[in-house]
Amino acid sequence: MKRNQVVLIHGMPATGKYTMAKRLQGKNGILLDNHYFHDMFVNSTEVAPEELKQYWGAVGRLKKQFMAILSQFYPKSRQVRYLFTSVMLKDEDLLERLEKFAADVQADFIPIELTAQANVLKKRCQAESRKLRHKISNEKSLTKFLEEYEGRWPDYVHPNKLVVDTSLLTEDETFKKIQKHLKKFD
Repeated sequence: MKRNQVVLIHGMPATGKYTMAKRLQGKNGILLDNHYFHDMFVNSTEVAPEELKQYWGAVGRLKKQFMAILSQFYPKSRQVRYLFTSVMLKDEDLLERLEKFAADVQADFIPIELTAQANVLKKRCQAESRKLRHKISNEKSLTKFLEEYEGRWPDYVHPNKLVVDTSLLTEDETFKKIQKHLKKFD
């Protein structure tokens, strides 16, 4: 890796975002999984349904502040791959924030979108590891989520973007595709 990298792995629940980020982390990776921020609130507060919008706003502000701190103190003595994971919706400003962050830490911004067919997601979401991480972990919840957010997935063009349909790929095959893409930036 010649330059720092800011890698955003995004997509619907159960596409493998966290799994791929963990595998890519290696010795030079800093993983900033969306659930790190989310779980900090979940484990320390009780949020009533009517306060959910404020809750997500608070989590968003926390992420912005954390990125500002990283920009100020990022390790200048070594090459770093920052790995962000997110479901990412159309109305979020995550792409813009990460592009700015990449410029601040002198990095290439590399968005990776993971997709999968709904029937595959419904099977994958039931993995025990998802329950342990407070993620959507049953078919009913996933179906509700997909219906609620239908049409809110971002459709954007970026010269560094990779889209991988993980429906028929093994974890290793998905990882190899992503690694091959990231090597273009070495």
